[in-house]
Amino acid sequence: LVALKEREGFIKITGEVGTGKTLLCRLLLKDLRDRVSTAYIPNPNLPPEALYEAVAEELGVDVSKCANTHQVLKALNRRLIKLAMERRSVVLVIDEAQAMPEPTIEALRLLTNLETESRKLLQVVLFGQPELDVMLGKESLRQLRQRITFQYRLSALDRQSVSQYLRHRLAQAGYNGGELFAPAALKLITRSSGGIPRLVNVLAHKAML
Repeated sequence: LVALKEREGFIKITGEVGTGKTLLCRLLLKDLRDRVSTAYIPNPNLPPEALYEAVAEELGVDVSKCANTHQVLKALNRRLIKLAMERRSVVLVIDEAQAMPEPTIEALRLLTNLETESRKLLQVVLFGQPELDVMLGKESLRQLRQRITFQYRLSALDRQSVSQYLRHRLAQAGYNGGELFAPAALKLITRSSGGIPRLVNVLAHKAML
């Protein structure tokens, strides 16, 4: 949120499967809903032309009237300029960004070249698995890599965090008793799950059964 407020260019959040990237993505979209215009792409495994159309549709552009990619981009640019004149920021949020083909990543960079004399018209937030870092490490994608001004890697939970996480989940479910999991059980769940929240959920659920 701070990076978006500071008008940072690209923002990248990575983490292993099950660490909560999609949850954070949804929370971000919910928080931004009333303040900025957002475009959300949950499955970016698209060719460049389809990405442009998807972003345009998310921002309310009728792409059925566009005969080709050039017209889609012109219509999208007009929409972004109109939103800028209304003093509304535009944030494109892409989940599972590691699924983007390389040409589509380059097309995304070119899309962020749309700007007025004083401001960028589009900010981009990428959520992806560690494979995204590997892909962006390629020499051919160095221009986009240089535009990433804020990034964070979601790490696994340690034993204390697993304990707090389970306590919170139980409280949300209505439990208000004492500690439900013994220290040895917490140690075993942490070790067996590798601290991945999704696996913690599964193991704790089975243990309670």
